[in-house]
Amino acid sequence: MEIVIVAVVMLLLLLLIKEVIQPLHALISVMFSFLLFGMLFSTLLLPFAKQLLETLAFLPYAKAILISASMFYVGQWVALLLAEHNYKVLGNIVFAAVKIVILLYWFKEFLAVLQEVSAILKRLN
Repeated sequence: MEIVIVAVVMLLLLLLIKEVIQPLHALISVMFSFLLFGMLFSTLLLPFAKQLLETLAFLPYAKAILISASMFYVGQWVALLLAEHNYKVLGNIVFAAVKIVILLYWFKEFLAVLQEVSAILKRLN
């Protein structure tokens, strides 16, 4: 309930700023977006992710999948936020960078599995 109240107060402040100080509206709306996202992340998403990881601890790649999905959605959110404020090219670059980071993360996981498979094949020869 606290998050809803904070979001409503932020919305009212943004409407007031939009009417009174139009040039600062975009800057303050981005700041409020990041503040609200930080609050949502620390109070809701982080505890949920921890509980989900504890529940799915028996799965070998549950942590990697959760990290990848989280990074993807955060990158998508930042890209949409930048596109909304007429920085679509920068948003696309950020989103592409997030995708590359996810691929590099999975490449490390794949490399470890590939080394194990290679060791097993060497033993068979």
